[in-house]
Amino acid sequence: MKITTRGKRDYNSNWVQTASSVVALVFTVLVLTGLISAEKSAEAQTVIGQVLPAASIVIAGVIAFIGIFFKPKV
Repeated sequence: MKITTRGKRDYNSNWVQTASSVVALVFTVLVLTGLISAEKSAEAQTVIGQVLPAASIVIAGVIAFIGIFFKPKV
């Protein structure tokens, strides 16, 4: 059995999917315990599905903006 390692790039490209899965798991637990209804869970997951990619773009923009100030001097 071959063990594969993940690089930093793998985590950077998959964090939105991972975060969405974690949120879906949390909502599933909340529905199963009866704290929220299935309809509210579906509505919330839709909103989260739209917010996470937008947050990803904002984070990438802020990192790029900060990177401008720390370019190596040639």
